[in-house]
Amino acid sequence: MKAKPHILFLSISIFFISSVKAQDTIVYTLQKCIDIALQNNLSLSMSKNQKDISEASLWQSRASLLPSISAYANQGMSNGKSINPFTNTFINQEVNTGQYGINGSLNLFSGLSNFNNIQQNAYNYKAGTFDVEQSKIDNSIQVIFAYLQIISNQELLKQAQLQLEVTQIQVSRLNSLENNSAISPSILYDIKGQLANDKINLVNTKSALNTAKLNLAQLLNMNFTSNSKFQYIEIPSEIQSEAINSETIYAQAIKNYPSIKSAEYRKKSALKNLHSSYGLISPSLNLYANLGSNYSSAAFFQKRIGSEDIATDDYVTINGVSSNVISPQDKYQFDKISFKEQVNNNLNSYIGLNLQINIFNSLKSKTQIKIAQINYKQSQEQQKNTETRFKSEIEQITNDLLISKEKYEILKEQVTNYAESFRIGNSKFEKGALTILEFITAKSNYEKSKTTLIACQYDYILRKKVLDIYTFGKL
Repeated sequence: MKAKPHILFLSISIFFISSVKAQDTIVYTLQKCIDIALQNNLSLSMSKNQKDISEASLWQSRASLLPSISAYANQGMSNGKSINPFTNTFINQEVNTGQYGINGSLNLFSGLSNFNNIQQNAYNYKAGTFDVEQSKIDNSIQVIFAYLQIISNQELLKQAQLQLEVTQIQVSRLNSLENNSAISPSILYDIKGQLANDKINLVNTKSALNTAKLNLAQLLNMNFTSNSKFQYIEIPSEIQSEAINSETIYAQAIKNYPSIKSAEYRKKSALKNLHSSYGLISPSLNLYANLGSNYSSAAFFQKRIGSEDIATDDYVTINGVSSNVISPQDKYQFDKISFKEQVNNNLNSYIGLNLQINIFNSLKSKTQIKIAQINYKQSQEQQKNTETRFKSEIEQITNDLLISKEKYEILKEQVTNYAESFRIGNSKFEKGALTILEFITAKSNYEKSKTTLIACQYDYILRKKVLDIYTFGKL
């Protein structure tokens, strides 16, 4: 009864440890790896950033059709002799002044440069969108290739382990026979040498598997744990003999493939840039407007508050006596004009048109037009080059796919024949009716044919997936 709690505790501990290990195991599928790559890949992130820049440029070019409005405010202080802006008389005092206003301008015509520039940036944005899609496809194809390399090497690893087990069985059997002096020692040493070859093959296969995992980890920009697993991809038992024509595939693919669409929009963008550059030699017409006011601390308001009699320099003589002339003089009160009142009273406005004709600007316009013409020609060549390269890629992958199908049929028959040959040879070798060299040759032929068939099957899957992507222009 005392032992039961210990057994229960041990069982719970084992279950807990097993659960933790199971939780640590992460199974990666091909689609999951593609999703991670599209989220973490730096080149894809750069393509998205470039697309965002193109979008910002598009909005900026659209905004260029709107009027330009700015406000200004100048505030200053002067000392010494200056002119009072309100009385146009000289004063000698400290004066604070300010000028305030709003300026506006609107381009009415500039050879349609603005409209062509908008279309140019719109095409650039569309091209950037297709560049992002192309980057997704390129990264996905790399992930598919790396993932299939892992699955292929996992299958080859199983094959290498099976080969090693078969050889170990023969070594054990021959050890017993050699102990009873029933065989020549050289036969045992030969089979042990083959066992060493199988062990080396197993080590090399493990190394290839680790390298394939490292390549995939780099594409995903992450690290795999030791418990990471990769889901097996079902290999079709038979490869369908479907009709594959590169011309038909190209005719369909060219309508949708991102790099083709991107090159097409780049060419359109270059053409609009050329049209926009012609606006440099066209007259431009702009509408200008201004609303402003000003302020001065020297501004005063005169207010009459009455009059008084004051002797003047003039005089009159009465009975030989000179007397000054008394004259009434108005009396004024000087009050400062407030800032608000000055600004309201001093409002002024201006509106006008500006026509500018470019006569000579050191050949800058002509040079820019020439550069735009070259860029357009280059975009045409790039589009043609992209289409030619794309067609060559489809022809190459179609040809490789057909070869893979043909090799598969040959290898499948070869594996069947070598498997039967090895089965017969193994039986004869155990009965002593076959030499060790013949046994090793039969075993090696069977193993090589199996390895080659596995590689051919995954090569076919890879090329079929890539061709499907090319055909439909998406994953």
